[in-house]
Amino acid sequence: MKAKTVLILLSAVILCLTGCTESQKPTTVVDNSSAVTTSSSADSESVNDKYYDSTPISQAYLSGNTANLDDKQLEIYNKAVSAIEKLITPDMSDYEKELAIHDFIVQCASYDEAHLNALGIGLPNSDNPYGCLINGKAICSGYSTTFQLFMDMLEIPCKTIYATDFEGDDHSWNIVQIGGSWYYVDVCWDDPIPDFTDRPVRHKYFNVSEEYMKTKHVWDDTELPDTDSTKFSYITQTITHINSVNEIESLMEKALDNMQDSVAVTSDMSDFQFSETDQIDTNFNEENIKGLSKVFDSFCEKHTDHQVYCQRVQNGNDIVLVIYMRKFR
Repeated sequence: MKAKTVLILLSAVILCLTGCTESQKPTTVVDNSSAVTTSSSADSESVNDKYYDSTPISQAYLSGNTANLDDKQLEIYNKAVSAIEKLITPDMSDYEKELAIHDFIVQCASYDEAHLNALGIGLPNSDNPYGCLINGKAICSGYSTTFQLFMDMLEIPCKTIYATDFEGDDHSWNIVQIGGSWYYVDVCWDDPIPDFTDRPVRHKYFNVSEEYMKTKHVWDDTELPDTDSTKFSYITQTITHINSVNEIESLMEKALDNMQDSVAVTSDMSDFQFSETDQIDTNFNEENIKGLSKVFDSFCEKHTDHQVYCQRVQNGNDIVLVIYMRKFR
C-alpha cells in the first residue's frame, strides 16, 4: 500500500512539473510598437491591441510635429519633453542619458499599490506612461512603457518584455542597447514598496546580465540578443577600488548625497578575495571582513532610518562587494 501511495505521489509531482513547463506564460517582446510573440500559445493577432504603443509620441518628438497627438498623448509628450530638457545635455553619453531617465522615472512615480488588492484593480492608466508621468502611479508595464518612450525619444535602442516574475505573476521590464551591447533594466523593481520621500534610488536591476535577471524573472529569450558585456553595468560604472575598509563609510555618505542606495568596492586586501557569489536574496556576513561591521555601525548611528547589508555579486569575471543602504522610514 505504501509503495502504491509513493508511486501515485511521484506521478503527481512529475505531472505537475510537466504541466508547469507546458503552461508557462508566453513572452512578448515589443520593439518600436511592433510586437513579436515568442510562444506559440499566445494570440499574436491581439498583441498590438494589448500593449501600449508610445510610438506616436516619440515620433512627434523626433519630427517636431505634434499635430496627430490626442489630448492624453500631448500631456505625456509635454511632461516627457520637459524632463528631457531638464535632465539631458548634448555632451552626455547614452549611458548617462539612460541613467538619468531611469532615476527620473523612479522619483516621478510610485507603485500603484491598489493593484495589489484582492480584486487586482488599480488606478486608471497605471499600466502606461500617462499613469506614470501624469498621475505619478504605475505598475510594472507603466514603468517599462515609460522607459521605452524615453529611450525611443533619445534614439537609444530598447525593447519592452512582457512575461512573468519568478512567482508566475505577470511582469514587464526592458532590454536596452548601450555602447553596442545589450543590458536588462527593471525600473519597477528599482522603485520598491513602500515609497518614501527623499528615498535614494535603487539600481539593483539597472543594466544587468541575463544570468542575473533570470534569478527573479522568467521569460523566453529566443527573440532577444545576448547580454555579453558588463562595460556599462551599474557596478562597472560606479565601482571603487579601496585600500582600507575605513574608506567605505565616506563612499556610502557620498552615495546618499547623490541619491544612490549602493556602493560597489574591490580591494587587494585578503578579505576581499572572494571565491563565490551570494544568491540574490542572501546577504554576506560583514563580520567576514575585518572592520566592516564597525563601519556599518558608525553609518547607522548617523542614519537611524537606514538599514545596511552587503552581497558578493558577480560582475563579468570579477566578484565585487556591493553595499546597500535601505531607507525604511
